Amino acid sequence: THTQEAKMNNLLTDSFEMDAKPPKERDIEMGRQNSKDKSDYGLEDFFKEVKEIEMLLDKMSNIVQKLQEANEESKSVTKASAMKAIKGRMEKDIDEVGKIARSIKVKLERMDRNNLANRKKPGCGKGTSVDRSRMSMTIALKKRLKERMNDFQV
Repeated sequence: THTQEAKMNNLLTDSFEMDAKPPKERDIEMGRQNSKDKSDYGLEDFFKEVKEIEMLLDKMSNIVQKLQEANEESKSVTKASAMKAIKGRMEKDIDEVGKIARSIKVKLERMDRNNLANRKKPGCGKGTSVDRSRMSMTIALKKRLKERMNDFQV
């Protein structure tokens, strides 16, 4: 019993050592351990692109909101000079929405190409979790762009 207690104490001490090396990440689907320096299957760059597109979509939403507010404001304006100023702001915002939408479209097209190219990497083939994640995220971003454009047209 004394040796069993000593073994238990060693196990507990070893598990709480501060200078112990961190365990390797475990990729359950791949059935093996991956070290930190191993490839991230292209996801780090992919998620940077996703974040850029999401920021542009948010910017687009804010501009659409401003346009809706300006439209409401224009309904109560009686002076021609005030109406002209509102129209000028709205035209500038409409142009900005168009530029953002074109930029997002180009980024999404590039993302599609990168998704197909990424399938050639080991562990990233069609149907893998990496591929499914990339494809579903890209589809979701396309859907959000379409929704923003529909909001813009209303």
